[in-house]
Amino acid sequence: MTVTALLSFVFLFGTLSANAQYGLEIGFNGGVSYYMGDINYARQFYHPRHNIGATLKFHFGERIDLRLGYFNSRLVGNDADFKNVFQQVRNKSFAVTIDEISAMAEINFLPYIYGDVTRNSFTPYAQLGIAGTFVGRTANDEDFFTMAIPFGFGFKKNILPRLVLSIEWGFRWTISDMIDGITNESIKKDYEIAYGTPLTEDINMKQLGFRYTNDWYSVALVGISYTFKIGGLGCPAYYKRHQK
Repeated sequence: MTVTALLSFVFLFGTLSANAQYGLEIGFNGGVSYYMGDINYARQFYHPRHNIGATLKFHFGERIDLRLGYFNSRLVGNDADFKNVFQQVRNKSFAVTIDEISAMAEINFLPYIYGDVTRNSFTPYAQLGIAGTFVGRTANDEDFFTMAIPFGFGFKKNILPRLVLSIEWGFRWTISDMIDGITNESIKKDYEIAYGTPLTEDINMKQLGFRYTNDWYSVALVGISYTFKIGGLGCPAYYKRHQK
C-alpha cells in the first residue's frame, strides 16, 4: 500500500509540474495530536498533545496544491485509562515524541483563488500523500523511523488578500506496530491469576497485541499562512476590477 501511494503521488506531482505554477504559500500551524493503536482502539482525541509545525505550498491552479510540511508533537497511551479487563491486567503505558515530514496533494472541492477575499475565497479540501516520522522514546527504548500514509480533510478561507486561515483534521496510518511498544504480547502468568483459568494455546493467541494491525496517529490543526506572487498569482486589485 505504501509503494502504491508513493508511485501515485510521484505521478500526480509530475502531471502538475507540467502546468503553470500559480503561487507559493508559507504558513505555520498549531493544534493537537493523539494516538490510536493497541492501547486506544477507537477513542477519538484520546489524551491530545501539542502539535506545532510549518507548511510550504505550491499552487497549481484553483483546484490543486502541493504541500510540504513538518511538525513536532507527542503521543501517549495508558491501559489504566480503559475498563477492559485485559488492558487492566496488561497495564502497559508509553510516551513518545514524533517529528513528521510530509508531502501531500491538497485537492480543493470548490474553485479557489488565492488573493480574492470576496469571491472564490473559501473551499473545503481533501489531502493525501506520504510522510516520514521519527519516533523518539521518552523511556529507555530505542528511537526509530517509520513511514506513514497521511490523509484528511479541512476548510480554508482568505481572510486578507495575502493571508489564509485553515482548519483541518488528518489521519496517519503508519507501517509500524511499535509506536506504543506493544506487539505480539503474551501475559501467561497474569492471565491465570486474573481469570482463574489455565492458559491454553488457543486462549494465549487471543491475548496477543494486534500484531498485524499497525498503529495510527491523528492531528487537528489550525493554520495561518501568507501567499507570495509567483507566476500567475495576481494582485488584489485584479479581483476588485473583475467583480464589478
